[in-house]
Amino acid sequence: METNMMILVGLGLIVSAVATWWYKNKDKILKNVADELEDEIENLTGIDIELDSVVEDAVSEAEEALSTIHDSVVESLESGDSLEDVITDAQVAGEDALDNVDIDVESLKSLTVSALKLRLKELGLPVSGKKAELIARLVEG
Repeated sequence: METNMMILVGLGLIVSAVATWWYKNKDKILKNVADELEDEIENLTGIDIELDSVVEDAVSEAEEALSTIHDSVVESLESGDSLEDVITDAQVAGEDALDNVDIDVESLKSLTVSALKLRLKELGLPVSGKKAELIARLVEG
């Protein structure tokens, strides 16, 4: 039991360090990611688009999912669950959080058909159809 507690404390310290680093560097990283995506799309398609809000929305959804997982782990730890139960609870919370991720349809509507097709191609999905069909395909995954 003591070994499990030491492992959990160590993991907690690591997660805290990563979270602190993330919140200090988040804005710069998101700007760089959006800029690189925009440049790559422009290089491939010749279309200049802005993706800052799309990247921010995706990260916001990911942060919300992580918060859900965190809350589940804390609750499990506070109730004295075993390490295996804590891990299982975290996995279930993660799967539930992913199921609840909302795709911002409005941000997809602002993309060009070429940009939508590029996203579909990256996901290995069919790229044929009208804009509304492409958006629906992205939302459905």
